[in-house]
This record gives sequence, structure tokens and C-alpha cells, in this order.
Amino acid sequence: MANEKKIAKSQKLFLSWLEHVVEIENQLQNAEDNKKIEKLQKKLKKNKDMVVYNGKLIGQEGGTIQSIWDQLTERQQQIVQELFPYGLAAENLKQQEGRLHIIKFYKKDIQKVLEAEKKYPPYDPSLPVKEKLKNKRYKAEINLGWYMYLRSKKDKSTYEPVWNYEEHFANTVEFSEEERQIIERCYQIGKEYDEYNNEKFAFVVNLGTSMVDKTDEMSKWGDRTQSKVWCRNMYTKTFPKFIKQLNPSRKYTAAELEHESKEMMKRFIEFARDEDGRLALMKEWHDLLQKEELAGLSKDQREEIVMNMVGQKIGEEMTVFLYVYDTEDSVVEAMELIKKHSFEELGLA
Repeated sequence: MANEKKIAKSQKLFLSWLEHVVEIENQLQNAEDNKKIEKLQKKLKKNKDMVVYNGKLIGQEGGTIQSIWDQLTERQQQIVQELFPYGLAAENLKQQEGRLHIIKFYKKDIQKVLEAEKKYPPYDPSLPVKEKLKNKRYKAEINLGWYMYLRSKKDKSTYEPVWNYEEHFANTVEFSEEERQIIERCYQIGKEYDEYNNEKFAFVVNLGTSMVDKTDEMSKWGDRTQSKVWCRNMYTKTFPKFIKQLNPSRKYTAAELEHESKEMMKRFIEFARDEDGRLALMKEWHDLLQKEELAGLSKDQREEIVMNMVGQKIGEEMTVFLYVYDTEDSVVEAMELIKKHSFEELGLA
């Protein structure tokens, strides 16, 4: 009985908002002033949103609008069919508001892709992902396609059952033909980027583990000797792998690789010494980890997404330093010891 009362109340409100929609449509036909037209269009959107909202409430209680269908005018029936293109069963009514919410955000991301196409030069699709990431068009396409890809995978905690590409895109009517072509292209780009990102994230985690392994060896020697040995291990065994990962197409001589590794070690020490700058970056890192959009994801998935976001802003090297400082306490303890010594004392001059 309680459900029937709630359904009846929502149906009454549904009809009321639907009447307002038709009234505003009629007002728009006669409006000539641009400001008035703009105001009416905003009001029309709000009222249509309320029709969808009350349709959702009806569906949540297990009801439909079949019992009031005959009360609708022909135009009202057309509006309902436009607002609920997947049917009027309870489940479709319930999910439509959520679908529209998700689709609205994808449309915004599509606009960003179109804007990037106007502003920035094209890129060569055959280039490695790392090279393509230098292009802002490619980044805009990732922004659309990667999240769409993540939300389509049932085996991931990012899975979105209300609307996702794999299960719903083919039958979705809200996208134009141009938008559909952009989505199809960007979805494949998102898949490509996910594979690249998984490899990169695994490498960073392994790099952090390698740092920890080298840190564990420090207890064997005295203060300065410990620091010098750890630095040598880093620039001879750990950082060379990272440098090759950052620049896969470059061929290094042994001397060049050692020089680059020592320079990276110096930058890591400077990162450790710059407490204010490091804390500001750490705060941004943690703020991103707490973003509402990442709620419900595993720790690894949140870190992977945040690493991508931060990496595009401050570069991969600094992102690795930040990640290690956030996850590996033993490395942080080692760096607190190391940063007290000069580069000369550490064999880095």
C-alpha cells in the first residue's frame, strides 16, 4: 500500500511537470526577445529534468506510467518517449536519470576533444604512447576514452552498470553521428593507454621495491658510508633502468648512463631537501586520491589514476619521487639521512 501511495504521488508530480514542459514549449514558439528565449530554454531544461526525476521515483517503487498514459496528450506522449528512449518499464524509468547524468559528462569530454582538434596540431598514430602523450589532442582523447574503457570492464571496481560503452553504447540514442565516431575512436585510444599505463605503473612499483631493497642494505655501514653506498647502488643499479624506461629510443654509452643516473640521484636528493615544495606536492597528491570520482576504487587503481594525472603536470621523474615518498617509509628514512651530506661526500660531484 505504501508503494502505491508513493507511486501515485510521483505520477501526479510527473504529470504536473510534463504540463509545465508543454506550456514553456508554447511560450518559446511566440518568444522573440533573445534574453527571454534563453531564460525559457533554461526553464524548459529544468522542467524536463524534473519529469525524468519523478519518472525515476516511480521506477524505484516498482511502478510505471502505463496507468496514466491515456491521460497524456499526443505531444506529452512524444516528450515522454524522447525523455525515456529505452522504454517505460520500471527499471528503465529508474535508470534513465543516471544514464543522462553519465552521458552529459561524456558530452563535455567530447567537446574538449573537438576544441583540442581546433587548437592543436595532429599527431602520428603510429608513434609510441609516450611520444603521443606530448600532444594535447591525444591527451583530450585519453580523457574521454580511458575513463570510458575503465567503466566498461566488469572485472574492475571502476565498472559502471548504469551506462557503459560495452553494454549500452550501441543502443544509445543521445549521441549524434559525429559524437559516436569520436567515442569509438577514443575508446580504442583509451584501451591502448590503459595497457601502457599498466606497464608503467608496474615499473614504478618495482622501482620503489628496488629502492627499498637498496635501503635495507644501509644498516651494514656507518652514517656517511651508508649514504654513499646507497647512492651508488641507486645510480648504478636502479636509476639506469628508469632512465631507459623514460627514453626507450635513445642509446646510452656506459659513461652517459652513469652521468644521467648521478644527475637523477642529485635531483632526488634536492627533492628530499625541498620540504615546502615536497609537502605542497604531497598535499595535491592526497587531495587527488580523495576525489569523489575515485571513491570505491582499490588503492592501486586510485594510485594509478592519480599517477597519470600528476605525471602529465609535473613529469614522470618527479611523479616517481612523489610516489616513492608516499608509499615507501624506509626510503624516506634513508633520504632523511642522505640529504644531510654534500654531493662531494656522496660521490656525486
